Amino acid sequence: MNGYIISEDIYKDSLILSEDSYKISDEIFEESISLNMELLKKEELNSYKISGRYWIWRIGILAYRNSWGRMVDNGEMSLDAPGLKYLKTYPTLELLEEAYAKVHPDKKGITVNPAAYYAFANYLRKGDIIIAYNSSEGIVGWGIIEGDYMYRPTRKSGSHYRKTSWYRMQMPFIFTNRKAGLYMIPKDETFFLKETLISKSNTDKKSLPFGSVKRKGKKKKEIDCKVNTNAERTEKNSKSILDNMNCEFDKGKLLGNIISSLLVSF
Repeated sequence: MNGYIISEDIYKDSLILSEDSYKISDEIFEESISLNMELLKKEELNSYKISGRYWIWRIGILAYRNSWGRMVDNGEMSLDAPGLKYLKTYPTLELLEEAYAKVHPDKKGITVNPAAYYAFANYLRKGDIIIAYNSSEGIVGWGIIEGDYMYRPTRKSGSHYRKTSWYRMQMPFIFTNRKAGLYMIPKDETFFLKETLISKSNTDKKSLPFGSVKRKGKKKKEIDCKVNTNAERTEKNSKSILDNMNCEFDKGKLLGNIISSLLVSF
């Protein structure tokens, strides 16, 4: 059996660490003191890889009731086009409209659906943002296109689809309303739109589940260590507050409470 040797410092640390505790380096601890809400917002915004193009997707009442939840769970933007084949087999919108008219002799929806199908198959790009809108519910979510147009005729529903990361949200419709089923939002209506969507989708997020800290003494009573996280706080002020609290803590849990407090403020 091979033996392992650890340093005296590591051995001493192991004696005082409980099963559910952990340590972070002094460098990470010092960096956490400088965290502020604006910095976290900026880092979160940069984490979303988007193209800068925004689309409105009008979901019909039946499609919303029957398919919206499945699309969110499966990470897809999907639609049905009964009677039509692989949408890219129609090289122009006019040919797609002709094929649609043959399947729908009454021409119901011909001014809306073919254009939406054509845009879905040919114009959407990876990184595009889709804002899902239902006439009775308002805006119900937004998503980022992550895949190319796919067609699977054996599916019972949603045979035309793209991989999409969805984020549920509730928001009134604030954009120029058109009859089109899928259309790009004009650039003059997209200022701060990315920030707005991310902020709205974060509203219901709960704080990260970091543990509480335990007060010294015979009785292990759990208390809430609430940390004020103003941008101007310095490491000296933070240490002073912790000394006054007279409680036993580890740096990992302090960092968790700081991040939790900031995220709740989004």
